[in-house]
Amino acid sequence: MGLARLIVIEGPDLGAEFDIPMRGGGIGRDPRGVVRLSDPSVSRAHCAVEFRNGALFLIDSGSRNRTLVNGAAISVHRFEAGDVVAVGSTRLAYVPTAEAEAEAAAANRGRPSAHGRVTAELRSRELWQMRLPDALAQGPEARARRQLAALAHLGDELRHLDDRAQLDRVACAAVRDALAAERAYLLVPDGAGRLQVRAVAGVGADAQRPAPALAHSFLDKVVREGKAVALEDGGVAAVAAPLFGAGHEAPVALVYAERGEAGRASFDTVDILALGCVAHVVSAAQVSFDARAALAVENRELSEQLGGRAFVGSSPAAETVLRFVSKVGPSEATVLLTGESGSGKEMVARAIHDASRRASAPFIAINCAALTETLIESELFGHERGAFTGASERKAGRFELADKGTLFLDEVGELPLSCQTKFLRVLEEQVFERVGGGRTIAVDVRVVAATNRDLPSMVRQGRFREDLYYRLSVIHTVVPPLRARTSDIPVLAEHFLARFRKQVARRVAGFSPEALAALTRHPWPGNVRELRNAVERAVVLGEGPWILPAHLPPDVLAAGAAPPPPAGLVSAPALPVDPAAAGPGASIGGGELGANAAPGWGEGVSEGGPGAAGAAGARPLRELEREGIIAALQATGGNKVQAAALLQIDRSTLYKKLKDYDISL
Repeated sequence: MGLARLIVIEGPDLGAEFDIPMRGGGIGRDPRGVVRLSDPSVSRAHCAVEFRNGALFLIDSGSRNRTLVNGAAISVHRFEAGDVVAVGSTRLAYVPTAEAEAEAAAANRGRPSAHGRVTAELRSRELWQMRLPDALAQGPEARARRQLAALAHLGDELRHLDDRAQLDRVACAAVRDALAAERAYLLVPDGAGRLQVRAVAGVGADAQRPAPALAHSFLDKVVREGKAVALEDGGVAAVAAPLFGAGHEAPVALVYAERGEAGRASFDTVDILALGCVAHVVSAAQVSFDARAALAVENRELSEQLGGRAFVGSSPAAETVLRFVSKVGPSEATVLLTGESGSGKEMVARAIHDASRRASAPFIAINCAALTETLIESELFGHERGAFTGASERKAGRFELADKGTLFLDEVGELPLSCQTKFLRVLEEQVFERVGGGRTIAVDVRVVAATNRDLPSMVRQGRFREDLYYRLSVIHTVVPPLRARTSDIPVLAEHFLARFRKQVARRVAGFSPEALAALTRHPWPGNVRELRNAVERAVVLGEGPWILPAHLPPDVLAAGAAPPPPAGLVSAPALPVDPAAAGPGASIGGGELGANAAPGWGEGVSEGGPGAAGAAGARPLRELEREGIIAALQATGGNKVQAAALLQIDRSTLYKKLKDYDISL
């Protein structure tokens, strides 16, 4: 019997088997070859098999139809079990014989070679298949295979992840598999130093159980000494290891695993070593994710500094707008955008400009509602020196400034009738005269207009020219309100946070889950503009690394009030780590973070969560609102006008609340 066989699995010779001797031979229609095929699409000498250095190689003979192995064209390929060779319309499976390994070893025995010889092989995809059928099999070899397989599988998963939450889940699964644990958790401290469950892996519903009470020194030792530690207490075997961030000497998170089944072995030094290896890999992956996220924020901020303000969103409603932008952007047509105030019409206009051939030219915006009737014509068309009282210098209008680019007219419904005729002429002829001037100026300007008014109704009432309306609405779309795309609220909030966090000295890591939930539940009558203002207020008035519900405007809290979330999975006292390095999640336990050193761990770990802690410590809205007003007054130095603007309420409302809450600063 030869070293291997090639079996035809597709083609005219289906089912034929050919032994491959050590001397090798040709493959094709040549009757002298070791593999003789009748397929007319196969060359006479298509390819050949050769035995080199103890292995079989497939070599293409320069055939016109090429030789493929596993779908890829080859010139020289070393055979491996499972390979599929394609020649013409014929496909052959490569199957080594039982004697092949022994013969190859005999051929290599004692052979001197400058290149050495192969002593063992293992495909990458077979690494995580090393586990025995019984994942809990005992014995040093079985455990080593299981732990190495878990590490290999973790490495393979990390190549495909693009989400931090996925990384957390994969990390827990790797810990569970490597240690044959019942459950594995990834724990992080919140802003107050309390441990929270960010991810869990386990068997069935057991994964949702709270962890049992632990000795108070257990997690304390992991945190203080930065070591992986194993413990057995009350029939429960547990082990934990720290996760470190870039530049952090103290752990930023923990991975924890437990076994509670009677008769199961405790965790030992080998298990601690395996857990430490998983923790190091996960720590490196988390640092990489954080670096990529920081780079993305930096790129976005740089783009904004250069003038790019893309329409942000991935909801179905936002995708509809973005498809509209991609279609109309390259055209030269006038566009009319309608929708509620603050819905992002200017952002859509900028996106249209950026998608046009005019992207490198100016984008000039003007709000028609912000100018008086006597000034708007001068702003649009410019004026000559002496055209009117106060016109001491010649001034170029917005049309001139937007030459070769795009002019965005916001609130075009507020354009006075006296100005509409001249505006229509510019749209149709692209020429105008400055106020007080006689020279005709030609421009090349694309106009994008926006309004929250009902222009057809205004046309019927004689308040807006019908011909101008039809000229503006060559292409028309409605920008959806924020309440129609609530899934975009977290994305928009993070977008504005990246812009405003540069205005404060403290590090602002992000929003707590409760704050994001409150933002998502609010109806946002002021749309994107209101959300932007709320985020700016929270950044300016907030304290600590995380934006909490108490930092949001009172009306957002009132609209976003909801019952507390279900209890978390694990509860533990405070971690002595930098809370700025931790992310918010499911709350667990109590304890305060020491100013300079970690406090003791109290009496151990108790069940609890955001529901358990929040229900006992819930504060009335009046108290939160009063604190918000005091913070606004302090931030503005007692200026009530500025405080009212910061709180997004009328001055009369502020004065009433100052009286109601007996506030005097």
